[in-house]
Amino acid sequence: MARHGGSQQGEAAEPGDGRGEGTVTIKEWNPKTPYIDALSEVPADQRFQAYIKQRADYAESPAFFLDCADFFQRQGDTVLARQVLSNLAEMELESPQVLRVLGHRLAQWDSLDLAIMTFEEVLAMRPEEPQSYRDLALVLARRAEASDDPKKARADFARAIDLLEQVVMGEWDGRFDQIEVIALEEINRLLPLAKQAGVKDSEITLDERLVKLLDVDIRIVMTWDADLTDIDLWVIEPSGEKAYYSHNRTTIGGLVSCDYTQGYGPEEYMVRRAMPGKYNVKAHFYGSSAVKVLGSVTVQVDVFTNYGRPDQKRQSLTLQLKKADDVYQIGEIEFTPK
Repeated sequence: MARHGGSQQGEAAEPGDGRGEGTVTIKEWNPKTPYIDALSEVPADQRFQAYIKQRADYAESPAFFLDCADFFQRQGDTVLARQVLSNLAEMELESPQVLRVLGHRLAQWDSLDLAIMTFEEVLAMRPEEPQSYRDLALVLARRAEASDDPKKARADFARAIDLLEQVVMGEWDGRFDQIEVIALEEINRLLPLAKQAGVKDSEITLDERLVKLLDVDIRIVMTWDADLTDIDLWVIEPSGEKAYYSHNRTTIGGLVSCDYTQGYGPEEYMVRRAMPGKYNVKAHFYGSSAVKVLGSVTVQVDVFTNYGRPDQKRQSLTLQLKKADDVYQIGEIEFTPK
């Protein structure tokens, strides 16, 4: 774990020591499409009929169902949003790309059982990609943390740790280099929770030399659905210093992980002792040479404050990037010391 240590990260906080409060403001995604405009222009009681009318023209477009589901979710109609989103599974595209997007969207809406089922399918289709194991592991861990059934929580934690360990110890294509470091951070956050849930030391096969909790004030993780795609995570710190792939260590100890130019990420920013002020989060979309079923690249961003501590908080965003060489605003974190 030395890649995240050293003097540039500053003195480590004690585990469980929430050093500050982070207010996260994520920019609401607006796809700016004709069908969303049509839904926005009619009264609330006519929106479903407007959706049905638009569906006749866009029934073969996964992006249509994603965008409309998001629209209804923002309007507070969760039932209709999930009904619209279910069309993706019914399209039978047998596309890991579409299923990854579906899984992340379901997880973002806390439909964890359905998200797990979806990521199980992705893993069966793409066992050669470490992201398939990691995506499933993280949703299993979320379900375990939310469960009031000790037996089920224990099973979910145990499987999540096993899947992440496969990422850490596996041999992957070189374009996924260093994903094991991020997976190792995530295992170490889960280990104490798993033990509290009843997972025994004998069930954890991770080398003891790799066991060390890394708790930080701010952690941002960005992944995307399309292979052979280059997207960079940018974080402009309160000082104005920009953390990104070619300046991956900042004065205050901010660190950006490995630059993935041909895969799905994840790219990560973290700072152990955050400077007070605003952190501006952006994504720079260089482009994609992959065939995109969705007609765009869908990005998933998870923002954590007090990561690895009892008062950890997480917010997530899914957005679509369509125009190459554009910079997209994701959101801001306002960090205030206690």
